[in-house]
Amino acid sequence: MSTFDKVMLATDLTPQSDNLLGCLMSLCPDVETEIVLAHVFDDDEDADPHGSHYKEAINHLASYKEKLAGAGYESIAVHTPEGDDADEVLNKLAEKLEVDLVLVASHGKGFFERTFHGSTTYDLAKDITIPLFIDRDDDDDNNDKLLANILVATDFSKRSLESLNVIRALREHVGKVHFLHVIEHYRDHQEYRNKRSDAEMQLEELVEEIKTFGVEADYHVAKGTASKRIAELAEQENISMIMLGRGGTDMATGLELGSTAENVILKVDRSLLLLPVDDNDD
Repeated sequence: MSTFDKVMLATDLTPQSDNLLGCLMSLCPDVETEIVLAHVFDDDEDADPHGSHYKEAINHLASYKEKLAGAGYESIAVHTPEGDDADEVLNKLAEKLEVDLVLVASHGKGFFERTFHGSTTYDLAKDITIPLFIDRDDDDDNNDKLLANILVATDFSKRSLESLNVIRALREHVGKVHFLHVIEHYRDHQEYRNKRSDAEMQLEELVEEIKTFGVEADYHVAKGTASKRIAELAEQENISMIMLGRGGTDMATGLELGSTAENVILKVDRSLLLLPVDDNDD
């Protein structure tokens, strides 16, 4: 069983992007997965086949392809589109090629800069309509531990529970799953107690479902600001990857300013898998 049949690894050729190879292998262990390697040339000079940058990029992508082929992957394509708006170029390419997942790295260099507004990572997360993985780990030795300790932040909407499909598909490789529900709004102590009781019942059901996959799981209920509670639990439990369903209510309301997903991308130093769902998929 595979959740992601065709994936795109978007690289700016930095060491941080090199880490994405290990992430891809963790998220897509099936060697029949179709892989697209993409690098955007942002101007004519860089895209000149006779230029040094072009040759360096092609050689870099060729080394990626060689490593993936050595790991057993057979369907590997390379695309080098040109455009000064990298997120738009990548978004259009992902749509054209009908990929199921895009992988990018977030760091302080190139078009994946950490400067939040206007960065490619942010713009992709805001605009893309398919799952997006953002690598935030500078240590490539940790790539094989990506699925060791997963945090699933949920508001119990269908969007926020898309992660269950991923976990089910990767169950043989997942270590432990931590479910987190954050109660952000309540009028009084009684309403909080009622919301907490309802949340605990639903979380217990989720834990039991995950255990049927043969995966260890537990749950947490917190109150306050969702992004802060996510950051705290990620640190406390040494979380290796966070899963967020983009577009739900309360816990993941999309990527407007001030939303949970936006703040997690900006402030939480853990790899993140955003799982958007079609608005018409109820």
